[in-house]
Amino acid sequence: MFWRRVGEEIGAGTTPRLEWYGWRARRLDAALQAVADTRVRAGKVLEIGSGPIGIVNFLEWGERYAIDPLEHFYRTQPSLVDLRRPGVTYMDGSGERLPFEDASVSLVLIENVIDHTHEPVAILKEIRRVLTGNGCLFLTVNVHTRWGAGLHAVLAVLRIDTRHPYTFTSGSLRRLLAATGFRVVSEAIDDYKASAHADRQDPKLRAKVKGYTGLSEFVHSVICTKDQVSG
Repeated sequence: MFWRRVGEEIGAGTTPRLEWYGWRARRLDAALQAVADTRVRAGKVLEIGSGPIGIVNFLEWGERYAIDPLEHFYRTQPSLVDLRRPGVTYMDGSGERLPFEDASVSLVLIENVIDHTHEPVAILKEIRRVLTGNGCLFLTVNVHTRWGAGLHAVLAVLRIDTRHPYTFTSGSLRRLLAATGFRVVSEAIDDYKASAHADRQDPKLRAKVKGYTGLSEFVHSVICTKDQVSG
Protein backbone atom coordinates (compact mmCIF):
# COMPACT_ATOMS: atom_id res chain seq x y z
CA MET A 1 0.00 0.00 0.00
CA PHE A 2 1.26 3.46 -0.98
CA TRP A 3 0.75 5.20 2.36
CA ARG A 4 2.22 2.33 4.36
CA ARG A 5 5.39 2.61 2.26
CA VAL A 6 5.47 6.40 2.65
CA GLY A 7 5.04 6.08 6.39
CA GLU A 8 7.90 3.59 6.60
CA GLU A 9 10.14 5.83 4.50
CA ILE A 10 9.35 8.87 6.62
CA GLY A 11 10.09 6.86 9.74
CA ALA A 12 13.41 5.79 8.25
CA GLY A 13 14.26 9.35 7.20
CA THR A 14 14.44 8.51 3.49
CA THR A 15 11.41 10.57 2.39
CA PRO A 16 10.73 14.29 2.96
CA ARG A 17 8.08 14.98 5.58
CA LEU A 18 5.36 15.91 3.07
CA GLU A 19 6.12 19.66 3.02
CA TRP A 20 4.04 19.84 -0.17
CA TYR A 21 0.91 20.10 1.99
CA GLY A 22 2.23 23.26 3.62
CA TRP A 23 3.04 24.82 0.25
CA ARG A 24 -0.48 24.09 -0.99
CA ALA A 25 -1.98 25.56 2.19
CA ARG A 26 -0.11 28.81 1.61
CA ARG A 27 -1.30 28.94 -1.99
CA LEU A 28 -4.88 28.33 -0.88
CA ASP A 29 -4.62 31.03 1.77
CA ALA A 30 -3.52 33.61 -0.80
CA ALA A 31 -6.22 32.60 -3.29
CA LEU A 32 -9.00 32.84 -0.70
CA GLN A 33 -7.91 36.28 0.41
CA ALA A 34 -8.55 37.53 -3.12
CA VAL A 35 -12.08 36.16 -3.63
CA ALA A 36 -13.71 34.74 -0.49
CA ASP A 37 -15.95 36.28 2.15
CA THR A 38 -13.85 36.93 5.26
CA ARG A 39 -16.35 34.91 7.33
CA VAL A 40 -15.15 31.74 5.56
CA ARG A 41 -12.09 31.69 7.82
CA ALA A 42 -14.16 31.78 10.99
CA GLY A 43 -16.30 28.71 10.32
CA LYS A 44 -15.86 24.99 9.80
CA VAL A 45 -13.27 23.89 7.25
CA LEU A 46 -13.54 20.37 5.84
CA GLU A 47 -11.06 18.53 3.63
CA ILE A 48 -12.44 15.51 1.76
CA GLY A 49 -9.97 12.76 0.82
CA SER A 50 -7.29 14.36 2.96
CA GLY A 51 -4.98 11.38 3.12
CA PRO A 52 -3.10 11.02 6.42
CA ILE A 53 -2.36 14.74 6.86
CA GLY A 54 -3.98 17.04 4.33
CA ILE A 55 -3.81 20.72 3.51
CA VAL A 56 -6.16 21.47 6.40
CA ASN A 57 -3.39 20.43 8.79
CA PHE A 58 -1.39 23.52 7.79
CA LEU A 59 -4.14 26.14 7.92
CA GLU A 60 -3.93 28.59 10.80
CA TRP A 61 -7.63 29.38 11.06
CA GLY A 62 -11.07 27.82 11.17
CA GLU A 63 -12.58 24.83 12.96
CA ARG A 64 -10.78 22.16 10.97
CA TYR A 65 -11.92 18.67 9.95
CA ALA A 66 -10.57 16.02 7.59
CA ILE A 67 -12.40 12.96 6.27
CA ASP A 68 -10.92 10.01 4.41
CA PRO A 69 -12.06 6.38 3.88
CA LEU A 70 -8.63 5.14 4.99
CA GLU A 71 -8.43 7.07 8.26
CA HIS A 72 -8.78 3.82 10.24
CA PHE A 73 -5.46 2.75 8.64
CA TYR A 74 -3.65 6.10 8.86
CA ARG A 75 -4.14 6.34 12.60
CA THR A 76 -2.17 3.07 13.01
CA GLN A 77 0.93 4.60 11.39
CA PRO A 78 2.90 6.56 14.03
CA SER A 79 5.24 8.24 11.52
CA LEU A 80 2.22 9.73 9.72
CA VAL A 81 0.21 10.63 12.83
CA ASP A 82 3.26 12.41 14.29
CA LEU A 83 3.07 14.92 11.41
CA ARG A 84 -0.42 16.03 12.41
CA ARG A 85 -0.80 19.32 14.22
CA PRO A 86 -3.24 19.83 17.09
CA GLY A 87 -6.62 21.28 16.18
CA VAL A 88 -7.70 19.05 13.28
CA THR A 89 -10.38 16.38 13.76
CA TYR A 90 -9.69 13.37 11.51
CA MET A 91 -12.67 11.17 10.63
CA ASP A 92 -13.22 7.92 8.77
CA GLY A 93 -15.73 8.36 5.95
CA SER A 94 -16.37 9.42 2.38
CA GLY A 95 -17.52 12.43 0.41
CA GLU A 96 -20.73 10.71 -0.64
CA ARG A 97 -22.08 10.89 2.93
CA LEU A 98 -20.69 13.74 5.01
CA PRO A 99 -21.40 13.74 8.77
CA PHE A 100 -22.35 17.43 8.85
CA GLU A 101 -25.66 19.26 9.01
CA ASP A 102 -27.04 21.28 6.12
CA ALA A 103 -25.35 24.68 5.61
CA SER A 104 -22.86 24.11 8.44
CA VAL A 105 -19.45 24.20 6.70
CA SER A 106 -17.90 27.42 5.40
CA LEU A 107 -15.09 25.92 3.30
CA VAL A 108 -14.67 22.51 1.65
CA LEU A 109 -11.35 21.39 0.18
CA ILE A 110 -11.06 18.50 -2.26
CA GLU A 111 -7.57 18.14 -3.75
CA ASN A 112 -6.79 15.65 -6.51
CA VAL A 113 -9.65 13.41 -5.38
CA ILE A 114 -12.74 13.79 -7.56
CA ASP A 115 -11.33 11.78 -10.49
CA HIS A 116 -10.46 8.92 -8.12
CA THR A 117 -14.10 8.48 -7.06
CA HIS A 118 -17.00 6.57 -8.60
CA GLU A 119 -19.70 9.14 -7.78
CA PRO A 120 -18.40 12.68 -8.39
CA VAL A 121 -21.91 14.06 -8.88
CA ALA A 122 -23.07 12.65 -5.55
CA ILE A 123 -20.00 14.09 -3.80
CA LEU A 124 -20.48 17.56 -5.24
CA LYS A 125 -24.17 17.56 -4.32
CA GLU A 126 -23.25 16.53 -0.79
CA ILE A 127 -20.67 19.33 -0.61
CA ARG A 128 -23.30 21.81 -1.76
CA ARG A 129 -25.66 20.55 0.94
CA VAL A 130 -23.23 21.16 3.79
CA LEU A 131 -21.88 24.53 2.57
CA THR A 132 -23.17 27.71 4.12
CA GLY A 133 -24.78 30.30 1.88
CA ASN A 134 -21.54 32.29 1.63
CA GLY A 135 -19.30 29.21 1.77
CA CYS A 136 -16.64 28.19 -0.76
CA LEU A 137 -15.48 25.02 -2.44
CA PHE A 138 -11.79 24.75 -3.33
CA LEU A 139 -11.24 21.91 -5.80
CA THR A 140 -8.26 20.79 -7.83
CA VAL A 141 -8.11 17.93 -10.31
CA ASN A 142 -5.66 16.67 -12.90
CA VAL A 143 -7.23 17.30 -16.30
CA HIS A 144 -6.42 16.24 -19.86
CA THR A 145 -6.74 17.74 -23.29
CA ARG A 146 -9.71 16.42 -25.27
CA TRP A 147 -7.40 13.97 -27.07
CA GLY A 148 -5.81 12.85 -23.81
CA ALA A 149 -9.21 12.48 -22.14
CA GLY A 150 -10.46 10.24 -24.95
CA LEU A 151 -7.35 8.08 -24.76
CA HIS A 152 -7.49 7.93 -20.98
CA ALA A 153 -11.17 6.90 -21.07
CA VAL A 154 -10.19 3.93 -23.23
CA LEU A 155 -7.54 2.93 -20.68
CA ALA A 156 -10.16 3.14 -17.92
CA VAL A 157 -12.58 0.90 -19.85
CA LEU A 158 -9.79 -1.60 -20.43
CA ARG A 159 -8.99 -1.39 -16.69
CA ILE A 160 -5.42 -0.35 -17.43
CA ASP A 161 -5.83 2.64 -15.11
CA THR A 162 -8.30 1.64 -12.39
CA ARG A 163 -7.27 4.44 -10.00
CA HIS A 164 -9.02 7.09 -12.11
CA PRO A 165 -12.62 6.03 -12.85
CA TYR A 166 -13.35 9.50 -14.25
CA THR A 167 -11.45 11.61 -16.76
CA PHE A 168 -11.83 15.38 -16.91
CA THR A 169 -10.99 18.18 -19.29
CA SER A 170 -11.22 21.79 -18.16
CA GLY A 171 -14.49 22.04 -20.06
CA SER A 172 -16.07 18.94 -18.55
CA LEU A 173 -15.02 20.06 -15.06
CA ARG A 174 -16.76 23.41 -15.51
CA ARG A 175 -19.89 21.70 -16.83
CA LEU A 176 -19.98 19.29 -13.89
CA LEU A 177 -19.67 22.13 -11.39
CA ALA A 178 -22.45 24.10 -13.08
CA ALA A 179 -24.70 21.04 -13.22
CA THR A 180 -24.29 20.42 -9.48
CA GLY A 181 -25.06 23.99 -8.47
CA PHE A 182 -21.70 25.74 -8.27
CA ARG A 183 -20.44 29.01 -9.71
CA VAL A 184 -16.72 29.35 -10.44
CA VAL A 185 -15.37 32.63 -9.03
CA SER A 186 -11.67 31.96 -9.53
CA GLU A 187 -9.63 29.39 -11.44
CA ALA A 188 -6.04 28.58 -12.34
CA ILE A 189 -4.95 26.13 -15.04
CA ASP A 190 -1.42 24.79 -15.43
CA ASP A 191 0.21 24.74 -18.84
CA TYR A 192 -0.29 21.47 -20.73
CA LYS A 193 2.77 21.96 -22.93
CA ALA A 194 4.98 22.40 -19.87
CA SER A 195 3.54 19.22 -18.31
CA ALA A 196 4.06 17.24 -21.52
CA HIS A 197 7.64 18.52 -21.83
CA ALA A 198 8.38 17.53 -18.22
CA ASP A 199 7.00 14.03 -18.86
CA ARG A 200 9.13 13.61 -21.96
CA GLN A 201 12.23 14.57 -19.99
CA ASP A 202 11.40 12.21 -17.13
CA PRO A 203 13.62 9.10 -16.99
CA LYS A 204 10.62 6.89 -16.12
CA LEU A 205 9.10 5.06 -19.10
CA ARG A 206 5.54 5.63 -17.87
CA ALA A 207 6.05 9.41 -17.85
CA LYS A 208 7.64 9.39 -21.28
CA VAL A 209 4.71 7.44 -22.71
CA LYS A 210 2.32 10.03 -21.27
CA GLY A 211 4.37 12.88 -22.70
CA TYR A 212 4.57 11.48 -26.22
CA THR A 213 1.01 10.12 -26.50
CA GLY A 214 -0.89 13.16 -25.23
CA LEU A 215 -1.79 11.60 -21.88
CA SER A 216 0.03 14.22 -19.81
CA GLU A 217 -2.10 15.73 -17.07
CA PHE A 218 -2.15 19.31 -15.86
CA VAL A 219 -3.78 20.81 -12.78
CA HIS A 220 -7.02 22.79 -12.90
CA SER A 221 -7.89 24.57 -9.64
CA VAL A 222 -11.17 26.35 -8.90
CA ILE A 223 -12.77 28.29 -6.09
CA CYS A 224 -16.56 28.08 -6.26
CA THR A 225 -19.56 29.43 -4.43
CA LYS A 226 -23.07 28.00 -4.40
CA ASP A 227 -25.10 29.13 -7.39
CA GLN A 228 -28.11 30.57 -5.62
CA VAL A 229 -30.18 30.30 -8.81
CA SER A 230 -29.90 26.51 -8.56
CA GLY A 231 -31.75 26.55 -5.26
